[in-house]
Amino acid sequence: MASAAKAAGSQTALAKALGCTPQNVQWMCSTGSVPAKHVLKIEAVTGVSRHELRPDLYPQVSPTLEQMMLRNAIPGQSVDPAVNSSSTEVA
Repeated sequence: MASAAKAAGSQTALAKALGCTPQNVQWMCSTGSVPAKHVLKIEAVTGVSRHELRPDLYPQVSPTLEQMMLRNAIPGQSVDPAVNSSSTEVA
């Protein structure tokens, strides 16, 4: 939660974005407990992932097949399944 306050600029700035008091944000930072009603707004305002804020509510999402292909791609190899460099013709 401290990373969210830092990303927002301050606890006061985050409180204004959430429509709550700075004391409420200070409590969230000190306890590490983020109420579920604030999670998505904090993510939108700060870029801190919902998983980081509340992993109990938002478990880590498994990567898609495309993400796995991009991560494991060999340099210079196309990850587009419709492109086969050995069958392309040059005019």
